[in-house]
Amino acid sequence: MSKVLAIDDDSIIRTLMSNSLTKAGYEVITAVDGESGLQKVIQEKPDLVVTDFQMPGMSGLDVITEIQRIQPGLPVILLTAHGDVALTIKSIQVGAYDFIEKPLQMQELLEVIRNGLEISYQSQTLTETISPEIRKAIEDNLLVGKTPVMREIFKNVGRVSLNKVNVLITGETGTGKELIARLIHYSGITRDHPLVVVNCSALHEDILENELFGYNMGAFPTAVSDKKGKFEQAGEGTIFLDDISELSDTMQTRLLRVIQELEFEKPGGDAPIPLKARIIAATNKDLEAMVKNGKFREELYYRLKVFTIAMPPLKNRKDDIEELVKHLMQKLNRKLNKKVLKIGNGVLDLLHSHDWPGNVRELENTLMQAMIMTRSDVLEKEHIVLLNRNTPVEPEQFELKSIADIEKVHIKKVLDKLKWNKVEASRVLDITRPTLNAKIAKYGLKHN
Repeated sequence: MSKVLAIDDDSIIRTLMSNSLTKAGYEVITAVDGESGLQKVIQEKPDLVVTDFQMPGMSGLDVITEIQRIQPGLPVILLTAHGDVALTIKSIQVGAYDFIEKPLQMQELLEVIRNGLEISYQSQTLTETISPEIRKAIEDNLLVGKTPVMREIFKNVGRVSLNKVNVLITGETGTGKELIARLIHYSGITRDHPLVVVNCSALHEDILENELFGYNMGAFPTAVSDKKGKFEQAGEGTIFLDDISELSDTMQTRLLRVIQELEFEKPGGDAPIPLKARIIAATNKDLEAMVKNGKFREELYYRLKVFTIAMPPLKNRKDDIEELVKHLMQKLNRKLNKKVLKIGNGVLDLLHSHDWPGNVRELENTLMQAMIMTRSDVLEKEHIVLLNRNTPVEPEQFELKSIADIEKVHIKKVLDKLKWNKVEASRVLDITRPTLNAKIAKYGLKHN
């Protein structure tokens, strides 16, 4: 019979776990705080520990850290009512087997315990080969989301950030693939080293080759000085290859060789340069289908997808919309020098009703436009302009709109709506009449 230690300062939670786990066939021991829990780890030698995060004295993270010191490999599940991205990643980094948010769903807890015990028993039969150094937690949340799929992604970020395996991030345009790459980089062992971003679709093959590998002076007639390539610039950090599916066959071959040999040659150089950086690649295409169609090298595909993270479209995680809106409003307030602090009635219902073909990027652009339009500290429903669901527009078009473009369109709409009554338009736009005249001139607006 497996022995489970439950640590929680809430007597109701302890009783609930004890009764449910006993009924499921486990021997259960309990502790009221971290200090007494660690004593029972030493005395009772449990097979698995479930601990609360926020307790008097030692926190759950402190308990996990100490357990990993005195009994490495003992699976620990962290419970919390205060979950966020940073805490999820930190718990995985310090050694938690899994992370569960309260209120407890006993079926979920029992499943996690069962899986944790199974993996623990398998681990005990193997020889330990690695002992990764745990880095400090990230200080900023670069992404938000509490839906199960996003919680699992954040756990995986915590796991993969502690080593340098290659990572392939897949997902539609606008789902946040680059943000995940940055989160992996800044969460773990690479955070003190450079993050270098390369857009594989933005450069011609010859230019991309020079950007990736660099060159020494004299390597070709126009090489009048030495140039460090992106692989060299990344050092022991991360090189993020966005739109990896757009690489030519020649560049795919060269990249495969770099990954295989863990070194690269710099044109005009005397010796190969070791590759010390981790490679994270991203794509919005189906690489597996491209492999089958002969458009992407199979061996490169498998070399890149050592660890895969699939970003879900926003329409599949609509429960995250409210949290995303609050997060993006804070970000946009800083960017736009605004103070839009409240969400008006009906706004969230309207946003939930949309399918978001451009995903989080479309949501951000929609909020940006609405926040520019608002005259108060309230994000109003009347300022939310959504893409017509029946109009096929590529999500990439959202990337091309500047704040000036949005402002120009909005000012023209207001003027036309008010039949070019500039006094009323100035009031609606919350700007002075001279400012309105200046913007009319700047954007070349004319009365129809």
